[in-house]
Amino acid sequence: MRRFLIQLHRYVGLVLGLPLALIGLTGSLLVFDHALDEFLTPETVTRIESRSSASLAAVLASASAAAPGEETPVRLHLSRQPGSSHVVRFPAPEGASGPLEVSVAPEDAKVLAVRTWGEYPMSWLYRLHYTLLAGTTGKYLVGVCGIGLLVICLSGIYLWWPRRRGGWVRALSVKRDRGTFRFAGDLHNLVGVLLLPVLLLVAFSGVNLVFPHVTKTLAGSVTTFDQRPKPQSGSGKIPLSIDEAVDIGRQLYPAAVLKRVFLPQGEAGAFELALKKPGEPWSSHAVTTVWVDQYSGKILAIWDADHIAFGSKLLAWQFPLHNGDALGLAGRWLILLTGTAPALLFGTGLLMWRQKYRKCATTQTIIKR
Repeated sequence: MRRFLIQLHRYVGLVLGLPLALIGLTGSLLVFDHALDEFLTPETVTRIESRSSASLAAVLASASAAAPGEETPVRLHLSRQPGSSHVVRFPAPEGASGPLEVSVAPEDAKVLAVRTWGEYPMSWLYRLHYTLLAGTTGKYLVGVCGIGLLVICLSGIYLWWPRRRGGWVRALSVKRDRGTFRFAGDLHNLVGVLLLPVLLLVAFSGVNLVFPHVTKTLAGSVTTFDQRPKPQSGSGKIPLSIDEAVDIGRQLYPAAVLKRVFLPQGEAGAFELALKKPGEPWSSHAVTTVWVDQYSGKILAIWDADHIAFGSKLLAWQFPLHNGDALGLAGRWLILLTGTAPALLFGTGLLMWRQKYRKCATTQTIIKR
């Protein structure tokens, strides 16, 4: 059994080590993607100091006027913090890598930037992290790499676990005066063990994000899931404005922070308001959702984060756990640090494998002579 796990650990690491290192390093940068995006593209940051703000309808109107073509907006991402812009998304132009995004100043609805998602630096990095720039095939490969990381972590902890009295000291120490092979092995073991819980968390959540339906099917025998609503608006002639729909939704959760608004698509579409309720640990995420009829203003459905099945709650936590948002600023830094671990583990593992391979080759040559 141990011999099999050694081979499994070694060759899964060698085969998937390089893409895992790339996925981990890009994921580290994406932990602070919004801040880095504003640093790299300062034109998307508003400098106006004002206590007033433009209506959301004015924001949509400005974005629609600036967007090429006659596409209607799909959704609105509300400003994350003072100085950040609202972002209005439109369908992807033909041949583009992602949807069109228009950044609008919250204070006066001035258009700050028109960009295509997937082409500006941080969104390109997100595509690299999530799909390896290979579309759906790359996305599934990333999911397979996540499964491979789980295999590496579980086999690694089994192989590392001390079996002799006093073995814990050696297992948790790094010897720098015993040669490159010993140093690389000690560093490999120590980094893997110290970051194991977070590596398992990141790998598991990453697999869930790529294969949610598979995970849901497998977990269905031990927990329950709720069916997410997909309500439609009734008939009508004059639709509500986005501000009217938001006011109706906020009456249910007056203390919640509105994060996103998915706009009605077609005559039967409804407003979908994503809200972050007080006390929820994440800052950018939003789980609670309210659907509002685009004509009558009737509340069509509610998806309350506190009143959904355990399985649905588990799935809702995957993304904020994956990027550290659910763990606060300290959690984001921890995820950033953990993202560098696959590269370090691959490098030290490759070094040990090369040295062992050379030693075996030298021994065989001597025997043949």
